[in-house]
Amino acid sequence: MSTESESREVDPWRFAGAFLKNVLGGQIPDAPFAGEIPFTPVTKPLSECKVALLTTAGVSMRDDEPFDMEYERQNPTRGDSSYRKLRGVASANDIEANHLHIDTGYIERDLNVALPIARLGELVEEGVVGSAAQTHYSIMGFQGNDSSKLEKESAPEIAKSLLSEEVDLFLLAPV
Repeated sequence: MSTESESREVDPWRFAGAFLKNVLGGQIPDAPFAGEIPFTPVTKPLSECKVALLTTAGVSMRDDEPFDMEYERQNPTRGDSSYRKLRGVASANDIEANHLHIDTGYIERDLNVALPIARLGELVEEGVVGSAAQTHYSIMGFQGNDSSKLEKESAPEIAKSLLSEEVDLFLLAPV
């Protein structure tokens, strides 16, 4: 082990890929990290912001179509590249996890490990956050080297929905 301070380059998109780059709005040319992490400054106090969540755990509402795990079995280097809308008032009883690349037992025991919806609700109740969005989102984060469908289809649809609901902050809950 080296005792000297080491500088390491971190790839912030290693597991998220182009999908999140698209959802988060692209790159800001004059940002000090342009080309690495797209960033848009928050323009109002957090206590006035509407917040939506995105999980990469492949969870869906029990009454919705689950993520395609057969596709995931046949293509072990990637998962279903569609997305699911999750009701903002959903509880663990309303949601099921559909993902072969993670231990979904943790999610079944505590939904907040993948979708911190109760924690967000607490922050709203405390006045730290203005409000929670009526809709949260889920994708399968395991996309191998091809996130093109997420980037070209799912991300624009999610972004359109976020804009129509007037969401101010979209937080990633990676699994």
